[in-house]
Amino acid sequence: MMNETAYMKTLQYDIGGGRSRPIYIGRGILDRLSECAAPLKADKFFIITDDTVAKTYAEPVTAELCKVAETHVFVFPAGEQSKTLTTLEQLGAKILDARATKSSVIVCLGGGVVGNLGGLLAALLFRGIRFFHVPTTMVAQIDSAIGQKQAVNYKRGKNLFGQYYPPEFVFIDFAFLRNLPARQIRAGLAESVKHGLCQEESFFEYIRKRAPEFSWDDIEYISAHTIELKLELLLIDPYEGKLDPQLELGHTIGHAVEIRKNGQLLHGEAIAIGMTVEAKISAALGFMDPGLAARIENIFQKIGLPTRIPADISIDEILETLTFDNKRRTAINDFFLLARFCEFHKENGKIACKVPEAVLRQVLESAY
Repeated sequence: MMNETAYMKTLQYDIGGGRSRPIYIGRGILDRLSECAAPLKADKFFIITDDTVAKTYAEPVTAELCKVAETHVFVFPAGEQSKTLTTLEQLGAKILDARATKSSVIVCLGGGVVGNLGGLLAALLFRGIRFFHVPTTMVAQIDSAIGQKQAVNYKRGKNLFGQYYPPEFVFIDFAFLRNLPARQIRAGLAESVKHGLCQEESFFEYIRKRAPEFSWDDIEYISAHTIELKLELLLIDPYEGKLDPQLELGHTIGHAVEIRKNGQLLHGEAIAIGMTVEAKISAALGFMDPGLAARIENIFQKIGLPTRIPADISIDEILETLTFDNKRRTAINDFFLLARFCEFHKENGKIACKVPEAVLRQVLESAY
């Protein structure tokens, strides 16, 4: 039986320098947003959202924030195609026209694209104003809204222009997930599988055993536990630099596929492909048991996520896009390759692994 009881609890995540920020997490808590936002003493709230999310949430969120301060809503077209410097400039112009000040607060209402645009705009406007997240997708709730990375894409790659800038708080209402299409839930589960692979094998098994039929209680537990696992990593490294392997597993190939599909794949779908292909690369190099690589592909297939590179993307296009990967530190392809659960392959004490192009091409050829 689905649990309908409303609840809210507060978690903290470290942002460095002995500072932390709250995460308000719960179910059926939208009517408490004004209570969480009031201490900011904003002169104006500027809600940034897309035209899909706006249909459901712009009105109730505006009504809630109007209890605290004057509130404006700015809407842009939904999709990865909007995650650009052009959209950023357009939103900035609208906020300035509405007479924003250093006391104003940006509200990121939506998924990862909304969060990145709003977060980066907050970092740049007047050299920094405050913002907070109200994530509405599973990927945003469990991953992109929790952290300090704010960025937009450029035509050659993902997240090439960005900044580290923390939100004042994150407001997560799991009730929002029930309005999502099943495809969005499946995409979110890809990030949860990632944390299972990197941090907790039993969590990976929990997800595998319940796929493909997840109850809402399952989804809520998986979301909450994924958040807990990410917070464990941020406690060690708030800026996510040293912990790139755990947080970026599958994101090298995944980002290349995502940027080439130009918004046709959801982030979680691209990352499922990326984790599958990168597991095969690790197995081809003798780092990972082929049986584990097969288990990784199997769990994504069981969930209903893609594991194969789309046929309309060529190997040369993937290799070209990899040269603009934002994690790249040398002229040779660097990968974070999992060897076994919770353990990455290391070369000379370093996790970043150089993959010969011949091996990369061979694995990619078999990944269609």
